[in-house]
Amino acid sequence: MSSVKICDRFQLEASKLGRTVVFQVTVFERKDRGKTRLFAETECSDPLQHLIQFVIRDAPDVDGIIDRFVAQLVHRGFKPLRHRSRKEESQTWDEWERIEVVLAS
Repeated sequence: MSSVKICDRFQLEASKLGRTVVFQVTVFERKDRGKTRLFAETECSDPLQHLIQFVIRDAPDVDGIIDRFVAQLVHRGFKPLRHRSRKEESQTWDEWERIEVVLAS
């Protein structure tokens, strides 16, 4: 039997068509047969499409979740700007960190 719990939270700011959106992403941890897997989901509305859902599954760590999320954002026309994590013990947000996007040529 698997158990799911909240592992981490982060916010990521991105822009598209002159509009800036802050995504709040909750990362979940699922333990299955002694193996730990991370997954995350978030969604937003878009002026050209009604709703966009982002799903990341089976990431090795939180950095892997952020990398995959940034790749999905770029694929859908967003420009990722910065992100920050939440400190669970004090319930405050870390400082914003810029995101460097390297596009494959």
